[in-house]
Amino acid sequence: MGKTSATIKLIQVLSSRSDYVKTGDLAELIGTNPRNIKEYIKEIEECGYVIDSQNGLYGGYKLKNSTLMPTLNLSKDEKNEISSLLSYLKDNDYEKYDEISNILGKITANNEIESPTPLDMIDRFPLSMSKSELQKRYTILADGIENQLKVIIKYRSIKDIEKEHTIHPYKLFSYNGSFFILAFNETIDDFCYFKLNRIESILPTRYHFTLVKSFDVNDYLDEYGMKKNGDYYHVVLEFKDVNVAIKERVYGKNQKITDLGDNKIRFECDMQNKDMILSFVLSFGSHAKIIEPEWLKENITNTITEMIDNYE
Repeated sequence: MGKTSATIKLIQVLSSRSDYVKTGDLAELIGTNPRNIKEYIKEIEECGYVIDSQNGLYGGYKLKNSTLMPTLNLSKDEKNEISSLLSYLKDNDYEKYDEISNILGKITANNEIESPTPLDMIDRFPLSMSKSELQKRYTILADGIENQLKVIIKYRSIKDIEKEHTIHPYKLFSYNGSFFILAFNETIDDFCYFKLNRIESILPTRYHFTLVKSFDVNDYLDEYGMKKNGDYYHVVLEFKDVNVAIKERVYGKNQKITDLGDNKIRFECDMQNKDMILSFVLSFGSHAKIIEPEWLKENITNTITEMIDNYE
């Protein structure tokens, strides 16, 4: 890599980070020898950029963002056209959407694109945790993703067991009305999901982690949720008198609905997590009849029997 291209790449790296980056880390990120970093920093400063430096454990170099070159001055219509284009590409599952979004993001940096009026989303069963506390956790994890910083959490599992984990946050997402973080967990040396409202405490660190080169978010998430959240089960049900409610949502993969007449429908799809499938069927009460699988029939029968026993 030539001196000019290395210097430009160094500007790009520093402009994407809000913290101080050590010489060794900068050298690794742009693919050069640590001895060259000071020379490249000098070149950047001669171009009019302001570089802050700091010694110590969390020291390194940081670019003062206010000295960045101005971006294109886009008109309102131009900004809205870019927003519409991105929406179109995303809705049509364009395979290089992330790359195009990143490129257009650089073009429109510091240019506010007008967003449509947001819809008010009301959660039927809101979390008992305050929104401010949830926002705090989200912000810490988002910063960890952006700057590749480790985060230490104490997490309470579904079995009510609390453990401490050091995680490398990769992706924040919403599923079934709750926020999750997809992260590499040093405790198990693998990726896993954590529910934000089950995090008992969260501590940001200034320790950087290196992204796993083979990581692909599509291995862990898809339009139906968490791909590593257990096996899929083919579920076949018959519903009566709830046709409209069933048809307005997609509940799993390969969903198929067939009208049977007399206000009945046959419902088929592949669903994850036995407990969630059980809850789904129970939520429709006598309107739902299980055709398959057999284990679901048995679980429903046993659950109903236990419920009746509670009232005897």
